[in-house]
Amino acid sequence: MSSLYPAGRRDQLVVEHVKDEVLVYDLERDQASCLNTTAALVWKYADGKTSVSEIADKMSRELGMLVDVRVVWYALEQLGKKHLLQERIAIPVEYSRMTRRDFLTKAGIVGAAVAIPVVIALAAPTPAMAATCTGACTGGPGVQGTCVAGCICNGDPGVCV
Repeated sequence: MSSLYPAGRRDQLVVEHVKDEVLVYDLERDQASCLNTTAALVWKYADGKTSVSEIADKMSRELGMLVDVRVVWYALEQLGKKHLLQERIAIPVEYSRMTRRDFLTKAGIVGAAVAIPVVIALAAPTPAMAATCTGACTGGPGVQGTCVAGCICNGDPGVCV
């Protein structure tokens, strides 16, 4: 795959659209990521057939404002770190390792309506976290007693919460 034609990974992922964000759960790595609108659009248009500059053009049309190619490269770097591309791409030197401050300065979008592409890692809950705390317990308030792990006794006569 050429770095000029990035391809988003689509296999072994569960994708959920929530308002202006896209939640992606990676079944292989057991990791969840949240993509803001800008990062989600880059991921959407990264089909292996569309160049980086064409992705910027498509985003510009969809958002109704000019999207600099730096926005796309910045998002691709983040998507690659989260394994959301088929292959990590070689980011051109002038766009690699930019801090958010550098990105804003170089892209000249301080105060602009195009959001900085953000891909946030989310902690996936463990099965124990999903356990429902129910029933009576022994040991009194504040003591785990006979509750399911992660639950505590609360009140009198002692209810698991």
